[in-house]
Amino acid sequence: MGEPDILCVQEIRLRPQDKDAIDAMVRAIPGFSCAHSLCRDDKNVTYQGGRMYGVATFVRASLEVSHAAPEWDREGRALFTLFPKQKIALVNVYAVNGTSKPYFDHELGKIRGTRHEYKRRFNRKLMQDCMAMKERGFELVLAGDWNISRTKLDVTPRLRTEAPHAKARKQLNETFMPTLDVVDVFRELHPDVKKYTWRNERSRILDAARVDYALVSRSMLPRVVSADIDEKVTRFASDHAPLSVEWRDD
Repeated sequence: MGEPDILCVQEIRLRPQDKDAIDAMVRAIPGFSCAHSLCRDDKNVTYQGGRMYGVATFVRASLEVSHAAPEWDREGRALFTLFPKQKIALVNVYAVNGTSKPYFDHELGKIRGTRHEYKRRFNRKLMQDCMAMKERGFELVLAGDWNISRTKLDVTPRLRTEAPHAKARKQLNETFMPTLDVVDVFRELHPDVKKYTWRNERSRILDAARVDYALVSRSMLPRVVSADIDEKVTRFASDHAPLSVEWRDD
């Protein structure tokens, strides 16, 4: 596959006030437009002065698109890119990594559980927004880092089956995906292949997982040409490998 028409990047670690860095990012790929959603949560995100999370989507300038970030997403974890001619809603996703750290709920104005619970609330709200896109006639492509390994085939040495990890996995597999009628396109095309998008480089044994994937509307499957993970690509400072999906615009 040649140069992509769309590039989704997660964890860009820029703040809204980092104007020079944002301008540099927007100009980074000639011939492409760039939209982004950045972290603006000063209650839950204080590490590195709030330089955490964030997503950016680059689209070839010749394509007609519009962008929108959910107002409820203060951490910069989801960005919708709409392709009106193709009737496709692309969502760049950097889902929550659940931890035992307390989470401050801005709507309630107080602590509400931990980031494990917020992880599931985030996925539920994202599902609701995606359902609204479906009701408008858009097919879905949700791509990015989900921070969930879906099955034993997707992780080594073992799948974490204890709570609360199992709750998030069950929500994704049994509620999120069926409700939106989306499929894990890499696994659809490669049902038995073991490839990983994340590796623990400090581990003496292979400690890896497939946590990055594209979920696409089932109706799009006949138009999908390929889906792959490039485990050998130079990743610079990242501990994740890129994935790619190619489809035809029939």
